Amino acid sequence: MNKVKKDKVERISKPFMRGRMIDRGLPGGALKYFGFMVLMLFVYFMSIMIASMDSGFLNFVINAAIILTTWLIFWQSGMTSGADAVSQGEIMYQRREKGRPVADWEAEQCYHPLKGFIVALVGSIPLFVCCLVLALIAQRQMTSIGVLPTWVSSFEGRPEIGGALAYYHEDVKMTLEGILRVVVHVAVMPWVSIVGADNKDGILLLERLSPVVTMIPALVYGVGYTMGTQERAAVHGNIALGKKKQLKKQRKERRARQQASRRDNQLN
Repeated sequence: MNKVKKDKVERISKPFMRGRMIDRGLPGGALKYFGFMVLMLFVYFMSIMIASMDSGFLNFVINAAIILTTWLIFWQSGMTSGADAVSQGEIMYQRREKGRPVADWEAEQCYHPLKGFIVALVGSIPLFVCCLVLALIAQRQMTSIGVLPTWVSSFEGRPEIGGALAYYHEDVKMTLEGILRVVVHVAVMPWVSIVGADNKDGILLLERLSPVVTMIPALVYGVGYTMGTQERAAVHGNIALGKKKQLKKQRKERRARQQASRRDNQLN
């Protein structure tokens, strides 16, 4: 059985101009990252029904897969942004080497290893603030009083009983803690499913740790951004490998034509 030999892709790094950690593109980049966060909340919200399983092990596996997939998306997005910034730096470097002017705003947009972390941090501020406030004011949630049985409702007309049952008809006011809890629980929905909604102590601990949990994607995005240099080097390696294969193919075709020409001359 013949073995197919695959050419190994060698990463080729090219010189590039380094930009600033904070540039005028920060608001746009942070807004784009915040859009990813909103998309993450939507995916988490839509996965509630899918991830709610009776089996504890299966529930853990599915929710863990959702979390890891989300982190992978943020990592890939950060790496793509980093590679684009390196590409910008290569263009600006070549322009400078040729003696052509480089505008400040163009130089700022080039790669900087901390730029991905800054963009993700700024883009995470709205959700981080919600989590931080809830973490400071969160209290252990008590079990609700439940629904008043139907057969008891017939006794509410009696003065001696109606007064005792009036508590069941009091309106529950939505507080700041309640509003923040809805937002934060959606943001950490897979973690809530893993901990278990009935685990009051576990949920309280998760709420207090939510600022850290919601910043993990930002950290993953920043790390992915730093991988942009390797991603760009791999692109150059693939280009060089493609040129090498093309030259090899051309030489092979040239030899084939020369051999065919010699055979024709021998026949003549």
